[in-house]
Amino acid sequence: MIDMLVLRCPIRDKVKVSYKSSGEPIIYDTTEDLHLNTLEVPLDCSITSEGDTHDLRHPWEKIPSSYSSLAFKVFDFRDSSTISDNNFYVEIKCSPAKLVQGHNLFGSDDLKKCSLDMLEILYMAYPTLTGYLNHSDWSVHQVDLTYHSWANSPSEANQFINALANVSQGQTKARTAYNGTVYFGKKNTRIKKIKVYNKHAEVLNYINSIKNKKKQEEVKKFFPDNLIKWSEGMIRWESSIKTRWLERRNLPILLKDLIKVFNAKELWTESTKEIFKALEGEEMQLIKDEDILDKLKQHFPTINAKSGVISYGKVNSCYRTYRSIKSDGFLAVKQTTSSSTFYKHLDMLHDIGLSKALLQNLKGEGLQCEVIPLVRYINVDFNEQFPPLQIAA
Repeated sequence: MIDMLVLRCPIRDKVKVSYKSSGEPIIYDTTEDLHLNTLEVPLDCSITSEGDTHDLRHPWEKIPSSYSSLAFKVFDFRDSSTISDNNFYVEIKCSPAKLVQGHNLFGSDDLKKCSLDMLEILYMAYPTLTGYLNHSDWSVHQVDLTYHSWANSPSEANQFINALANVSQGQTKARTAYNGTVYFGKKNTRIKKIKVYNKHAEVLNYINSIKNKKKQEEVKKFFPDNLIKWSEGMIRWESSIKTRWLERRNLPILLKDLIKVFNAKELWTESTKEIFKALEGEEMQLIKDEDILDKLKQHFPTINAKSGVISYGKVNSCYRTYRSIKSDGFLAVKQTTSSSTFYKHLDMLHDIGLSKALLQNLKGEGLQCEVIPLVRYINVDFNEQFPPLQIAA
């Protein structure tokens, strides 16, 4: 699916505008005569102590749709000495899936459909601006292509993704890794970058991050329980492709031309092949949560001195800390748990074979775990990128 699309369009060099009152057309030379305020877009400016305005600019804004929004900005570099061409243009960007359905758990990989959905919203919101655009010169600045494979559970997906942080081959090496997310490629690259992440966890974190209860209820409408359940264990492989990557493969940048040859699955496969090559022969140690709970029960039962009844209150509390570390990260749990409780549980987990380093990364070292080849998790079936019809409806 196309998970993010960034489009740019230059503003015409010369524009003929007719006024009904006089009937005489005026030709604007955009290099000299056309000003930002002529486009009828909201503007910001700076004000001097004398009350004079300067540095007129169009800030990033969001054009709302029924489900999400389209980010939009007019860039004006006509006064810049470092940029000589395409220095007066419009940029729009969004997740096309979110734009039309409110979520991006699945979506279209049809470039024509996705781009038309975006352009329609811009043209309806700013008809005056539309008259100044070179519509045939819309170009693709970035396209994020996303497909998924599956693990057996969100926990297993997290452990696999964390294990990717240690995988490298040639120039294919993880740049940054968080719990359940890993990045490959330079942050500000002009070619491509890849992100692998636990989609189920991302959805839950997004919903829980919304503090306004009314807004949270509105967002939950896009994520019914059966759809969230379907996403459990989903491993997302996101390839963010820039214009330079397309140019190096002799692919057109102009939207009208790229649409004719665009094949999302082929481009995604080509752009991610180095990652999958690096995973050949690699293994990981899989920690099973039920094993952790069993070990804690074996080591730390609480026996009532009078009745002899065994309980596991301390064990369950420690296990909750362990699960929180897996879902939220070591530092986050440390900051939100009392120091005495945190370190007591840390000692208990250490006693059953979980080192501090393991808990900080949860990669599986130091504990007898099931050894799993990483290739088990990289089977991306293009025929299984959508949920069953009864869930998707």
